[in-house]
Amino acid sequence: MSLQTLANLAEIISVLLVITGVFFGVMEVRHYRQQRQESASMEIIRNFQSSDFTGALRLVMDLEQECKKCRDESIPQNLQDAAMLVSTTMESVGLMVNQRIVAFRLVQQLMGGTIQASWRVLEPHTQMLREKLGRPSIHEWYQWLAERLNEHPEFNDGEGAYSKYKEWQPEAGSSKKDGL
Repeated sequence: MSLQTLANLAEIISVLLVITGVFFGVMEVRHYRQQRQESASMEIIRNFQSSDFTGALRLVMDLEQECKKCRDESIPQNLQDAAMLVSTTMESVGLMVNQRIVAFRLVQQLMGGTIQASWRVLEPHTQMLREKLGRPSIHEWYQWLAERLNEHPEFNDGEGAYSKYKEWQPEAGSSKKDGL
């Protein structure tokens, strides 16, 4: 083999190695993004299942009339704390959806109705805070998310998962007789 042939062969091998490296790099970035989405989704689920959040949400929803009066009069401190916890949690979820860290569809399925209902209750309180503090950005991502959920009714399921997925079957190999 001549020196020129070896140089050409080395150049071809180098190009193939670069292409292979780029391919694996792209695959790793995709894998990282998927892991990030899954981690963020799990964190949202944990937040929604925490006793602090569920207690705050229950208090806000139970005291809906008190929340709606908050423009005209002060509301009890425990309700203010609950409203802040619910709002800041929803704010985080809205931002993660906007940045496509968490899928809109997942949020809609997991808590869409809760987000919309709690925003209807807390919107007057948020407006009062914005006016009082002169900061129109307070809970902006919470409002944004509630409005997107309202704008996209095609993501609302007309029937419950218990009915819609009644034909669902576990993947092959997951039964007790398979050793699990």
